[in-house]
Amino acid sequence: MKKLFNFKTLPIFFQNSKLGTVTLLLLFVSVMSGIFALMNNLVFGLIWVIVVVVGLVYSTQALKEVNENAQEYLSGLGYRISRSEQEALIRMPIGIILLNDTEKIDWINPYMQAYLDKRDVLGMTLADLDQSLATDVKNYSDAKETNTITWQNKQFSLYVQQNLRVIYMMDISEYAAIATEYEDHQLFSGLISVDNYEEVTEGMGESETSTLRTYVTGALGDWAAKHHIYLRRLNTLHYVMFGYQTSLSAAEKDKFSILKAIREATAQQNSPVTLSMGIAYGEQDIISLAKMAQTNLDLALGRGGDQVVVNSNQTAARFYGGATNPMEKRTRVRARMISQTVAELMEQSDNVMIVGHATPDLDAIGAGLGIWRMAQTKNKAAFLIIDEKTVYSDITSLLAEIRKNPPDIVAPGSNINDSIVDESRALKLVRDNTLLILVDHASAAITSAPHLLEKMANRVVAIDHHRLAEKGLAEKPLLSYVEPYASSTSELVVEMLQYQDQSHAPITKLEATAMLGGIQIDTKNFTLRTGTRTFDAASYLRANGADSNLIQSFMKEKFTDFKARTHLINLAVIHTGSAIVTGENNMTYSGLITAQAADELLQISGVEASYVITKRVDGRVGISARSTGQHNVQRVMESMGGGGHLSNAATQISDMTTEEVTEQLQHILTENIEEQ
Repeated sequence: MKKLFNFKTLPIFFQNSKLGTVTLLLLFVSVMSGIFALMNNLVFGLIWVIVVVVGLVYSTQALKEVNENAQEYLSGLGYRISRSEQEALIRMPIGIILLNDTEKIDWINPYMQAYLDKRDVLGMTLADLDQSLATDVKNYSDAKETNTITWQNKQFSLYVQQNLRVIYMMDISEYAAIATEYEDHQLFSGLISVDNYEEVTEGMGESETSTLRTYVTGALGDWAAKHHIYLRRLNTLHYVMFGYQTSLSAAEKDKFSILKAIREATAQQNSPVTLSMGIAYGEQDIISLAKMAQTNLDLALGRGGDQVVVNSNQTAARFYGGATNPMEKRTRVRARMISQTVAELMEQSDNVMIVGHATPDLDAIGAGLGIWRMAQTKNKAAFLIIDEKTVYSDITSLLAEIRKNPPDIVAPGSNINDSIVDESRALKLVRDNTLLILVDHASAAITSAPHLLEKMANRVVAIDHHRLAEKGLAEKPLLSYVEPYASSTSELVVEMLQYQDQSHAPITKLEATAMLGGIQIDTKNFTLRTGTRTFDAASYLRANGADSNLIQSFMKEKFTDFKARTHLINLAVIHTGSAIVTGENNMTYSGLITAQAADELLQISGVEASYVITKRVDGRVGISARSTGQHNVQRVMESMGGGGHLSNAATQISDMTTEEVTEQLQHILTENIEEQ
């Protein structure tokens, strides 16, 4: 019985469930129709039965042929697919390497064999075959996507199927060459400015001026031609240039030596001029490219000039040059215009908020008091925002001196005692037309009132003497008065005050003292970054009652701070002309002590730069960097995420120990020496 109804003994189309169902249905209908025909009429029934039998035989034969043809077609198709897969493995332009359980080569396809000449590689490990290939496979064995590697001077797309121990490699050298060609022929746009041409040529004769202009244009033209850059002079002070990415790469590799060449050559002729460049790339739209170049030039000038800023929207800015102290270019006319503009903005405002940088020093507070006094000359309520929990002893002493006199009963913001507030209170005092003035900084990253700055981003004035950082403010300020050559922000504010009518709101002795203290702190008692304007400002403050003895009392420190600073100095190690201090990783030091230690180390003979590395209270590692002007510590600190001046800079680093930061610093210093 079992054999009789064996599924495999049935006709082949019965083995297909759908065909079998259709056949049985037709058979049932035919039998039933024959029975009914015989029952109605014997003769007609016999004829009908014969017709049905013939039809069933024909249908059975047709179904059998259809099924056999389908099976034959599917079998042929399966064979062709299988054969195609085998041919593909052998002929397709993808290298395939099969590894066994012991990581030895079991099989490679002919395409891969072509890159190995006639070497018999079966049974070899990848390391035996090629160490560089083995390293790449190991590095990308867990990758979820293809990666590009270089092997045998060609570019390959590599994918490792770890579970099957299969390595796929496709030669993409041709496509990589096309991509490289495309990248190399991307356009860049640049603007060049002669920083101090007008100041140098003032008083020169027409012949000397023409000679200087001709030399600068000729030197720039020769440099541009050498690097295949198109250069065009727009006017006496400005040039525009265009070129391909390959030309820009060559100029960067050359470190834009034209800056040094022109600076040194003109200095020998007693007419030293410097250049600044802003270069942009990576944009398809030529208008966007030109705008970005102008932005980069503004950044280069804001950092003091004599440097190049190269930037795109996809990468961080790269800086070249900037190895000299910026030359003084501001004039009394510019100071007066800035003073009048700030006064007009104050008059158009409901009130004024004044903010210094985080953990403010005497320069930030002194400049803030000067701006507060300027607001009083315009009868505008002004507030100085200070977080008294983060200030050092000198600011604490100054605030105590300010609060010695009881406040008069006047409108809020019109008496200095009631005008010093924290950020939370300042946020409540903000009106629709409040003006925010940043002093001694122009960066959102270091402001002492970040929430206030975020809320008032479109009503900001920045007054600063530091070189601009790449990442400054989120929005362009209403007015930016950034002069890197000034000794201090207090110096800039003093000049602005002199152009205001102080008859009904004269500067006080304490305000003058604070501003003079700010100048003294930032110039190290008039020994660094001073000019005639610095002494003019100091003279004005002394004439208005500034007390040097009071400044000295502010600067007195605790005995514990003195011991901590001395301890750090004792840890100093001299490294290639730089004094490096690495503080203990389990001890914290205030930023003021770290900075003071860096300043004192410059007094050691043979030390041109100092770096003091300590653990901060917030857990980060801080570096205070100082130099005599021979080394650009700003560039060093920028490469570690910070910034500042050529001779005064700093940075803070997270998730590293002081020893690790020291190693990173030494590596950067070594690289800088090799580049010089």
